[in-house]
Amino acid sequence: MRTPLQPGSHVLLVISEPGAAAMPEARNSVLAGELIIDGQRYHLVPASFPEPKQEPKSEPTSDLRLLTARERQVVSCVCAGLGNKQIAAKLGISTWTVAAHLRRIFVKLGVDTRAAMVSRCYGVPHP
Repeated sequence: MRTPLQPGSHVLLVISEPGAAAMPEARNSVLAGELIIDGQRYHLVPASFPEPKQEPKSEPTSDLRLLTARERQVVSCVCAGLGNKQIAAKLGISTWTVAAHLRRIFVKLGVDTRAAMVSRCYGVPHP
Protein backbone atom coordinates (compact mmCIF):
# COMPACT_ATOMS: atom_id res chain seq x y z
CA MET A 1 0.00 0.00 0.00
CA ARG A 2 1.30 3.45 -0.86
CA THR A 3 1.94 6.03 1.78
CA PRO A 4 -0.25 9.11 1.61
CA LEU A 5 1.26 12.24 0.09
CA GLN A 6 2.42 15.05 2.31
CA PRO A 7 0.21 18.14 2.46
CA GLY A 8 1.17 20.52 -0.34
CA SER A 9 2.57 17.70 -2.49
CA HIS A 10 2.27 17.99 -6.25
CA VAL A 11 0.98 15.12 -8.34
CA LEU A 12 1.52 14.74 -12.07
CA LEU A 13 -0.64 12.18 -13.86
CA VAL A 14 1.12 10.35 -16.65
CA ILE A 15 -1.35 9.34 -19.34
CA SER A 16 -0.63 6.34 -21.51
CA GLU A 17 -0.40 6.61 -25.27
CA PRO A 18 -3.68 6.63 -27.20
CA GLY A 19 -4.81 3.14 -28.03
CA ALA A 20 -2.90 1.50 -25.18
CA ALA A 21 -5.53 -0.17 -23.00
CA ALA A 22 -3.18 -0.95 -20.16
CA MET A 23 0.48 -0.24 -19.78
CA PRO A 24 2.81 -3.14 -19.03
CA GLU A 25 3.97 -3.29 -15.41
CA ALA A 26 7.59 -2.55 -16.41
CA ARG A 27 6.51 0.65 -18.13
CA ASN A 28 4.25 1.55 -15.19
CA SER A 29 7.20 1.36 -12.82
CA VAL A 30 9.22 3.67 -15.09
CA LEU A 31 6.39 6.20 -15.19
CA ALA A 32 5.74 5.99 -11.46
CA GLY A 33 8.13 7.86 -9.24
CA GLU A 34 9.19 11.44 -8.83
CA LEU A 35 10.19 14.28 -11.12
CA ILE A 36 11.78 17.58 -10.09
CA ILE A 37 10.98 20.63 -12.22
CA ASP A 38 12.26 24.08 -11.20
CA GLY A 39 12.90 22.82 -7.70
CA GLN A 40 9.36 21.46 -7.33
CA ARG A 41 9.03 17.76 -6.67
CA TYR A 42 6.19 16.01 -8.51
CA HIS A 43 4.94 12.51 -7.79
CA LEU A 44 4.34 10.69 -11.09
CA VAL A 45 1.18 8.62 -11.11
CA PRO A 46 0.45 6.49 -14.19
CA ALA A 47 -3.10 6.86 -15.45
CA SER A 48 -4.64 4.55 -17.97
CA PHE A 49 -8.10 4.52 -19.43
CA PRO A 50 -9.99 1.46 -20.63
CA GLU A 51 -10.42 1.06 -24.35
CA PRO A 52 -13.94 1.91 -25.49
CA LYS A 53 -15.92 -1.19 -26.38
CA GLN A 54 -16.19 -1.68 -30.08
CA GLU A 55 -19.58 -2.89 -31.18
CA PRO A 56 -19.47 -5.37 -34.03
CA LYS A 57 -20.27 -3.45 -37.17
CA SER A 58 -23.31 -4.74 -38.93
CA GLU A 59 -25.76 -3.42 -41.40
CA PRO A 60 -28.65 -1.63 -39.75
CA THR A 61 -31.60 -3.90 -40.02
CA SER A 62 -35.01 -2.48 -40.61
CA ASP A 63 -38.20 -4.43 -40.57
CA LEU A 64 -39.42 -2.32 -43.49
CA ARG A 65 -37.89 -4.95 -45.78
CA LEU A 66 -40.58 -7.39 -44.61
CA LEU A 67 -43.35 -5.16 -45.93
CA THR A 68 -44.83 -4.56 -49.35
CA ALA A 69 -44.53 -1.16 -51.01
CA ARG A 70 -48.12 -0.27 -50.06
CA GLU A 71 -47.59 -1.38 -46.47
CA ARG A 72 -44.50 0.85 -46.32
CA GLN A 73 -46.66 3.74 -47.50
CA VAL A 74 -49.13 3.05 -44.70
CA VAL A 75 -46.30 2.92 -42.14
CA SER A 76 -44.96 6.22 -43.47
CA CYS A 77 -48.39 7.82 -43.03
CA VAL A 78 -48.70 6.46 -39.51
CA CYS A 79 -45.24 7.82 -38.76
CA ALA A 80 -46.45 11.24 -39.95
CA GLY A 81 -49.24 11.03 -37.38
CA LEU A 82 -52.15 10.42 -39.75
CA GLY A 83 -55.26 8.51 -38.67
CA ASN A 84 -56.94 5.78 -40.71
CA LYS A 85 -59.34 8.18 -42.47
CA GLN A 86 -56.50 10.54 -43.39
CA ILE A 87 -54.36 7.65 -44.65
CA ALA A 88 -57.28 6.38 -46.74
CA ALA A 89 -57.81 9.80 -48.29
CA LYS A 90 -54.10 10.30 -48.97
CA LEU A 91 -53.62 6.88 -50.59
CA GLY A 92 -56.99 6.76 -52.33
CA ILE A 93 -58.16 3.59 -50.58
CA SER A 94 -60.96 2.79 -48.14
CA THR A 95 -60.56 2.96 -44.37
CA TRP A 96 -61.33 -0.77 -44.29
CA THR A 97 -58.30 -1.38 -46.56
CA VAL A 98 -56.10 0.79 -44.31
CA ALA A 99 -57.21 -1.28 -41.30
CA ALA A 100 -56.50 -4.50 -43.23
CA HIS A 101 -53.00 -3.26 -44.11
CA LEU A 102 -52.35 -2.36 -40.48
CA ARG A 103 -53.50 -5.80 -39.29
CA ARG A 104 -51.16 -7.51 -41.77
CA ILE A 105 -48.28 -5.20 -40.80
CA PHE A 106 -48.84 -5.89 -37.10
CA VAL A 107 -48.74 -9.65 -37.72
CA LYS A 108 -45.60 -9.46 -39.89
CA LEU A 109 -43.77 -7.33 -37.33
CA GLY A 110 -45.13 -9.07 -34.23
CA VAL A 111 -46.45 -5.85 -32.69
CA ASP A 112 -49.82 -4.69 -31.45
CA THR A 113 -49.60 -0.90 -31.45
CA ARG A 114 -48.84 1.81 -34.00
CA ALA A 115 -45.96 3.09 -31.86
CA ALA A 116 -44.35 -0.36 -31.75
CA MET A 117 -44.81 -0.66 -35.52
CA VAL A 118 -42.99 2.61 -36.18
CA SER A 119 -40.29 1.65 -33.70
CA ARG A 120 -39.69 -1.69 -35.42
CA CYS A 121 -39.61 -0.14 -38.89
CA TYR A 122 -37.23 2.69 -38.10
CA GLY A 123 -34.77 0.88 -35.87
CA VAL A 124 -35.69 2.42 -32.53
CA PRO A 125 -35.03 -0.06 -29.71
CA HIS A 126 -38.15 -1.66 -28.35
CA PRO A 127 -38.73 -3.89 -25.32
